[in-house]
Amino acid sequence: MILGVITNLLPVVLLALLVALFPIFLRFMAKTAGLPTRSLIELRVQTSFFWFQVIQVFLVTTMTSAASAAVPQIIKDPTSLTITLAQNLPLASNFYISYFILQGLTFASGALLQIGGLITFKVLGRLFGNTPRKMYSRWANLSGLGWGTTFPVLS
Repeated sequence: MILGVITNLLPVVLLALLVALFPIFLRFMAKTAGLPTRSLIELRVQTSFFWFQVIQVFLVTTMTSAASAAVPQIIKDPTSLTITLAQNLPLASNFYISYFILQGLTFASGALLQIGGLITFKVLGRLFGNTPRKMYSRWANLSGLGWGTTFPVLS
Protein backbone atom coordinates (compact mmCIF):
# COMPACT_ATOMS: atom_id res chain seq x y z
CA MET A 1 0.00 0.00 0.00
CA ILE A 2 2.72 2.48 0.98
CA LEU A 3 4.79 1.53 -2.06
CA GLY A 4 1.76 2.14 -4.29
CA VAL A 5 1.20 5.57 -2.78
CA ILE A 6 4.87 6.48 -3.20
CA THR A 7 5.14 5.23 -6.78
CA ASN A 8 1.77 6.57 -7.98
CA LEU A 9 0.96 9.65 -5.93
CA LEU A 10 4.37 11.17 -5.20
CA PRO A 11 5.37 11.86 -8.85
CA VAL A 12 1.95 13.37 -9.52
CA VAL A 13 2.17 15.66 -6.49
CA LEU A 14 5.74 16.72 -7.36
CA LEU A 15 4.74 17.50 -10.95
CA ALA A 16 1.71 19.47 -9.72
CA LEU A 17 4.01 21.43 -7.38
CA LEU A 18 6.39 22.20 -10.25
CA VAL A 19 3.49 23.27 -12.44
CA ALA A 20 2.10 25.48 -9.65
CA LEU A 21 5.41 27.26 -9.07
CA PHE A 22 6.36 27.74 -12.70
CA PRO A 23 3.92 30.64 -13.47
CA ILE A 24 5.48 32.66 -10.65
CA PHE A 25 8.85 32.27 -12.34
CA LEU A 26 7.31 33.14 -15.73
CA ARG A 27 5.74 36.35 -14.35
CA PHE A 28 9.08 37.37 -12.87
CA MET A 29 10.83 36.71 -16.18
CA ALA A 30 8.18 38.65 -18.13
CA LYS A 31 8.59 41.65 -15.80
CA THR A 32 12.36 41.38 -16.08
CA ALA A 33 12.06 41.28 -19.88
CA GLY A 34 10.48 44.73 -19.70
CA LEU A 35 6.87 44.12 -20.69
CA PRO A 36 5.12 47.38 -19.81
CA THR A 37 1.57 46.31 -18.91
CA ARG A 38 0.00 43.58 -16.82
CA SER A 39 -2.03 42.35 -19.76
CA LEU A 40 1.12 41.78 -21.83
CA ILE A 41 2.74 40.02 -18.88
CA GLU A 42 -0.28 37.73 -18.47
CA LEU A 43 -0.36 37.05 -22.21
CA ARG A 44 3.32 36.06 -22.16
CA VAL A 45 2.75 33.88 -19.08
CA GLN A 46 -0.28 32.26 -20.71
CA THR A 47 1.59 31.40 -23.91
CA SER A 48 4.72 30.18 -22.17
CA PHE A 49 2.82 28.21 -19.54
CA PHE A 50 0.64 26.52 -22.17
CA TRP A 51 3.67 25.36 -24.15
CA PHE A 52 5.42 24.28 -20.96
CA GLN A 53 2.46 22.07 -20.08
CA VAL A 54 2.22 20.58 -23.56
CA ILE A 55 5.93 19.86 -23.88
CA GLN A 56 7.01 19.10 -20.31
CA VAL A 57 3.90 17.70 -18.70
CA PHE A 58 2.61 15.75 -21.66
CA LEU A 59 5.33 14.90 -24.18
CA VAL A 60 8.41 14.57 -21.99
CA THR A 61 6.62 12.66 -19.25
CA THR A 62 4.98 10.30 -21.75
CA MET A 63 8.18 9.63 -23.65
CA THR A 64 10.35 9.12 -20.57
CA SER A 65 7.87 6.77 -18.93
CA ALA A 66 7.50 4.75 -22.12
CA ALA A 67 11.21 4.75 -22.87
CA SER A 68 12.25 3.84 -19.34
CA ALA A 69 9.94 0.85 -19.35
CA ALA A 70 11.13 -0.23 -22.79
CA VAL A 71 14.91 0.29 -22.50
CA PRO A 72 15.79 -3.38 -21.96
CA GLN A 73 13.75 -4.42 -25.01
CA ILE A 74 15.18 -1.63 -27.16
CA ILE A 75 18.75 -2.57 -26.20
CA LYS A 76 18.11 -6.19 -27.19
CA ASP A 77 16.42 -5.33 -30.49
CA PRO A 78 16.81 -1.71 -31.67
CA THR A 79 14.75 -2.32 -34.81
CA SER A 80 11.60 -2.89 -32.73
CA LEU A 81 11.70 0.64 -31.30
CA THR A 82 8.37 1.79 -32.71
CA ILE A 83 6.51 -1.39 -31.77
CA THR A 84 7.95 -1.39 -28.24
CA LEU A 85 7.07 2.27 -27.67
CA ALA A 86 3.58 1.72 -29.09
CA GLN A 87 3.04 -1.05 -26.55
CA ASN A 88 4.47 0.94 -23.60
CA LEU A 89 2.92 4.38 -24.29
CA PRO A 90 -0.54 3.40 -23.01
CA LEU A 91 1.02 2.42 -19.68
CA ALA A 92 1.60 6.14 -18.97
CA SER A 93 -2.17 6.67 -18.87
CA ASN A 94 -2.32 5.80 -15.15
CA PHE A 95 -0.03 8.72 -14.42
CA TYR A 96 -2.22 11.11 -16.40
CA ILE A 97 -5.43 9.86 -14.84
CA SER A 98 -3.94 10.50 -11.38
CA TYR A 99 -2.60 13.89 -12.51
CA PHE A 100 -5.94 15.02 -13.95
CA ILE A 101 -7.82 13.89 -10.84
CA LEU A 102 -5.38 15.80 -8.61
CA GLN A 103 -5.55 18.91 -10.82
CA GLY A 104 -9.35 18.77 -10.93
CA LEU A 105 -9.68 18.46 -7.18
CA THR A 106 -7.12 21.12 -6.35
CA PHE A 107 -8.34 23.57 -9.01
CA ALA A 108 -11.97 23.31 -7.91
CA SER A 109 -11.19 23.41 -4.20
CA GLY A 110 -8.76 26.29 -4.69
CA ALA A 111 -11.41 28.27 -6.54
CA LEU A 112 -13.93 27.66 -3.76
CA LEU A 113 -11.63 28.25 -0.79
CA GLN A 114 -9.59 31.18 -2.12
CA ILE A 115 -6.72 30.37 0.22
CA GLY A 116 -4.50 33.17 -1.11
CA GLY A 117 -7.11 35.83 -0.39
CA LEU A 118 -7.86 34.34 3.00
CA ILE A 119 -4.21 34.46 4.03
CA THR A 120 -3.73 37.94 2.59
CA PHE A 121 -6.78 39.55 4.15
CA LYS A 122 -7.17 37.74 7.43
CA VAL A 123 -3.69 36.75 8.58
CA LEU A 124 -1.35 39.27 6.95
CA GLY A 125 -3.92 42.04 7.30
CA ARG A 126 -3.92 41.72 11.05
CA LEU A 127 -0.13 41.80 11.16
CA PHE A 128 0.63 44.61 8.71
CA GLY A 129 -2.58 46.52 8.07
CA ASN A 130 -3.48 48.08 11.37
CA THR A 131 -4.16 51.66 10.23
CA PRO A 132 -7.51 52.60 8.67
CA ARG A 133 -5.82 53.74 5.46
CA LYS A 134 -4.01 50.41 5.01
CA MET A 135 -7.19 48.48 5.79
CA TYR A 136 -9.17 50.50 3.22
CA SER A 137 -6.43 50.10 0.64
CA ARG A 138 -6.36 46.34 1.18
CA TRP A 139 -10.14 46.01 0.72
CA ALA A 140 -10.51 48.55 -2.11
CA ASN A 141 -7.63 47.31 -4.28
CA LEU A 142 -8.52 43.71 -4.97
CA SER A 143 -6.01 41.55 -6.74
CA GLY A 144 -6.90 40.43 -10.24
CA LEU A 145 -7.25 36.91 -11.50
CA GLY A 146 -4.10 35.52 -13.07
CA TRP A 147 -5.44 34.66 -16.51
CA GLY A 148 -2.03 33.45 -17.60
CA THR A 149 -2.32 30.68 -15.05
CA THR A 150 -6.02 29.91 -15.36
CA PHE A 151 -6.47 29.45 -19.13
CA PRO A 152 -3.57 27.02 -19.82
CA VAL A 153 -4.68 24.71 -17.03
CA LEU A 154 -8.21 24.57 -18.37
CA SER A 155 -7.15 24.18 -21.98
